[in-house]
Amino acid sequence: MIQSTKFILAALALHMMLSANAFAAEEIGKAVAITVSVSGDGGPLRVSSPIHRDERIRTSSSGTGQFLFRDGTKLAVGPNSSLVLDRSVFVGSSAFKTLSLKATRGTFRWISGKSGSAAYKISTPFGTLGIRGTAVDFYIGAGTASVIILEGRAVFCGNNGVCKPLTRGCDMVTANRNGVIGESRKPAKTAVAGVGNDVSFPFLVGTRKLSQPFRVGGGKCGLSATVRVIDEKTGGGGGGGGSGGSNDNGP
Repeated sequence: MIQSTKFILAALALHMMLSANAFAAEEIGKAVAITVSVSGDGGPLRVSSPIHRDERIRTSSSGTGQFLFRDGTKLAVGPNSSLVLDRSVFVGSSAFKTLSLKATRGTFRWISGKSGSAAYKISTPFGTLGIRGTAVDFYIGAGTASVIILEGRAVFCGNNGVCKPLTRGCDMVTANRNGVIGESRKPAKTAVAGVGNDVSFPFLVGTRKLSQPFRVGGGKCGLSATVRVIDEKTGGGGGGGGSGGSNDNGP
């Protein structure tokens, strides 16, 4: 009887372990464009590589990844960036009840898919970004996080519990570890003090070119760059990064 009980308990424990591993490895999207070096938990990612719940994605100093989630959400990850695909709960096969990310450093673009707007949440060391049918660029540095809304609405809640809405295109909010700094506003000529726009918001100013589905019209929110444009397909130069240019060359 004791031996039988031990066998049953061991079998149940094994079943639970296998089920947990399968759940943690649930595929939630795939890479659609990779430049230079982007890695996940299983090693380097390539075009069509699946991405999974609980996976950490990292980029090299010149790496960029573009990812498409199962509900149509698009995520671009810029150089020197790191985030975890933290939590996901599906409603059916192509919509999320919950999709949350933990972004710890770097620069990103998010374009919401067809899941309900309340499904999306992005956590940072400086607060939490709530998404409401939105296209948004955000940057996480050593001491601050900055968010610029491109389309739709969002709200950023700092670590002190103070929340700031982003309701108009090019609204920007910045926070440090103590909470939100000041009011929502249009970005200054340099969005993040002491950091070049080509580092903090490379997708917005156009120094990192994205494939067409990841682009958002409406200009560059008054920002400009002083470095050459990087073509995400070739990694080569594509001309100057000044504040002018048409929407075809914009974000």
